[in-house]
Amino acid sequence: MHIKSTGSKSLTDYSINIKIKLAALWTALMFLYVYADFFQLMTPKKLEKMINLQTPMGPTSPEILVIFSVILIIPALMIFLSVFLKPQINKWLNIIVALIYASMSILIIVSTIGDQWHTFYVLYNFVEAIVFSIIIWQAWKWPREE
Repeated sequence: MHIKSTGSKSLTDYSINIKIKLAALWTALMFLYVYADFFQLMTPKKLEKMINLQTPMGPTSPEILVIFSVILIIPALMIFLSVFLKPQINKWLNIIVALIYASMSILIIVSTIGDQWHTFYVLYNFVEAIVFSIIIWQAWKWPREE
């Protein structure tokens, strides 16, 4: 497909493989997670709570850290899996994982809305929910062989 420009030459718009699109979306999500968590360190008493081994779910424990790790490992692995898995499992894994994580983002939005110090966090989770919606849409309309 060519896009005409006002200049003498047109720009080429290359078709991007669905697997690359999904991997790029999951990559964007990982950046959103990192930046949101980084900025959260600048909210009142956050560092004190970390020093005192407190999490939003209660006291820090090895089990809680494993749970938090798994929650962040899954989207990181989705970057790789989106490229290497076969189409059928790839499609449904992207839809299912994105639905679960979109639900988590919505719960975070609902639980933090109104907290002035977490307005930025609501914004990040809103953008994350949009990216999850795009992942679901892209996976849902996965191209079929002709």
